[in-house]
Amino acid sequence: MRTYNLLSDEELERLMEEGEESYEYVSDERESEDDPRQKPVTSNGLHDLCETIYRRRGLFYSLAYGGFLGLQIAVVGWLSPSISPYQIMFCRGLIYLLSVVCVSWDAGVKYNAADLACYLGYGIFYSSGILLAYVAIQFTQVGNASAIIFNLPIPSALLGFAILGEDIVCSNILLLAINLFGITLVAKPRFIFGDVRDPEALWEYVGVSIAVAALLSIIISLILSRKLSYRDNSDPALTVAVTGMVAVFLSGGVLLFTQTWDAPSTLMELVAIPAEGTLGLFGNIFLILALRHETVVVVSLIGTISVPTTFLVGVWVIHDIPDLITIIGAILGFLSTCGCLCK
Repeated sequence: MRTYNLLSDEELERLMEEGEESYEYVSDERESEDDPRQKPVTSNGLHDLCETIYRRRGLFYSLAYGGFLGLQIAVVGWLSPSISPYQIMFCRGLIYLLSVVCVSWDAGVKYNAADLACYLGYGIFYSSGILLAYVAIQFTQVGNASAIIFNLPIPSALLGFAILGEDIVCSNILLLAINLFGITLVAKPRFIFGDVRDPEALWEYVGVSIAVAALLSIIISLILSRKLSYRDNSDPALTVAVTGMVAVFLSGGVLLFTQTWDAPSTLMELVAIPAEGTLGLFGNIFLILALRHETVVVVSLIGTISVPTTFLVGVWVIHDIPDLITIIGAILGFLSTCGCLCK
């Protein structure tokens, strides 16, 4: 009570007015929080959407990786009748080496022997897998080879769980099953859809065997890249540069041993060879970026968008019209990718 005696009537009136203004401001703020009509829904919704996209940007990296991969395989399938796969791989490795200029050498001081082993292992297994994929195309159709080689989700889910301890979400099991069924319809293995006594069955078996070896090699490279991400030592430029060096060494050794070099006979082939290497370069970068933010199984599942991409390019460029079963399989694979994105 004595406190009020120390204040003049004007000061007391002013303090009461300020108290009413503060109370009214808080009241208005609470009303705006309780009443959704008072919220700036548009700005908050857009901000949340942008934040979600940034947080799950690995999904979009995976989608870009699959798209570039499908285009790359389509170009290789077009070049394979006239250009050696080892020559394509050699030129691809040279283009990969351009990423050396983007390597963060200052960060190299934090790498230990395990990190360097992961980088080298990724380069060896990824380059070997892609090279085997190119060879498999020599024995089987491009669509069949890509369907087998890039049917990564189920094996990567098992290895990711066993080696990295990544969980297998129950909702992904249905998507994996749909994806496997779609890939099977696309590949149409002869023991299901054809006669194993067909004279071409032997070459088909060789192509499938090489494709399976490529599949396993690529999966191991994905595990190693994801391992680097867990260690917070993943540098896409350095990974691509090491991969390029390994690719040049492997394919160059084969070319030197066989003494074969097929010079491009047309302008289109001369343009297609560096174009394939550029597509592979961007695809590899997006793959490594995707594995920095998403699990191996998610990246593999979304990356199977490469299969319908390959078929669409085949229909558009070389007018290779697939049958109904193949179309259904490609659609199922595409829907499983969309389901993973939506989930």
